[in-house]
Amino acid sequence: MKNLVEIIAENIKRERKKLGISQCELGELLGYSVKNISKWESGKGTPPTIVLPRLASVLKIDVNSLLTEQTPPRLFLGIDGGGTKTEFALADSNGNIIRKLFLGTSNPSDIGIKASLEILKSGILEICRDYHKSSISVYAGLAGGSTAGINEQIHQFLNTFGFANIDHGSDARNAIAAGLGNEDGIAVIMGTGSVAFAQHENTQYRIGGYGYMFGDAGSGFAFGRDAILAALQFEDGSGEPTCIYEIVKKRCNRDTVLEKLGDFYEGGKRVVAQYASCIFEACEKDDRVAQLILRRNLEAVAENIRGAVKKLPTSTRPIPVVLCGGLCGAYESVIITMLQDILSSDKQKYQVAVCRKPLVYGALMLSGLSAEIKEENE
Repeated sequence: MKNLVEIIAENIKRERKKLGISQCELGELLGYSVKNISKWESGKGTPPTIVLPRLASVLKIDVNSLLTEQTPPRLFLGIDGGGTKTEFALADSNGNIIRKLFLGTSNPSDIGIKASLEILKSGILEICRDYHKSSISVYAGLAGGSTAGINEQIHQFLNTFGFANIDHGSDARNAIAAGLGNEDGIAVIMGTGSVAFAQHENTQYRIGGYGYMFGDAGSGFAFGRDAILAALQFEDGSGEPTCIYEIVKKRCNRDTVLEKLGDFYEGGKRVVAQYASCIFEACEKDDRVAQLILRRNLEAVAENIRGAVKKLPTSTRPIPVVLCGGLCGAYESVIITMLQDILSSDKQKYQVAVCRKPLVYGALMLSGLSAEIKEENE
């Protein structure tokens, strides 16, 4: 139980910050020095009783609110850590986005658990500043975050902040929640990596997603790798003519694509995935090689969708298929058109759409937020 001095100190500091005024400015409004204000806010002294009504008025509250311990509002923190970036979103219980923050990748499989936790710590401290962490429920969905050992370290790390509730797991859960909510259907994630999930009665079944060493077709890495390979093969004479070459070479900013080869290996998945858009840019020019690459990747995605359907009850109605990830949003028309064409011969019919919600909104839902999420009001 806090004593009255601590309660007054917290209330003065909180309300002053809400108004966006400094200790010095508050002192000037009251006719007191910044030293006095600092003492009041640190609990080393209290305002004279005669000053309380004026202090409450300046802070735009009543005296009773100044003297009463305030229950912090319940807040929700969602974290979406993908292969390229980590997004943080803080929302109130009404679904209003208070803050958003973007940092680099937090995938421990790529950058190591120590660097991953540093990214998370930096983001959490920044986005939760000025708020009581004991009032915040958090869900952290991270690429590579559900593997044994890593999962335990993330749990221990999140426990150190004193959050009201914590939960964590794979970033795939963010996408499923954002794309399907609690409904049955299929979520296809096409980010730096790719994977499909069937969801039935809030149980998820994974199909594919075994990493870049074993395919990952339809991912940013796969498209980027195929674009670079097509350019290299054209350059050495083993491949057929394609405008992918000029697009990739321009992006490389070198005289030849081969000169960039070492950088691709050094940069790994994230650097290679940055070249995925080259395929779609070439498709817009009706490039045959790009069209073949696109179809080959989407045929593999279709196979994952067909595998996912087997996990769902037989239905005569079209199965919802939600495509999640940056590639889907950027190239929605070309991806959906070709994917629907590939799936058109199936007996089972599909209702294919792109998830328009940021995947971090799925993390907010998993943190316990039940209200409809509104656009940020910053």
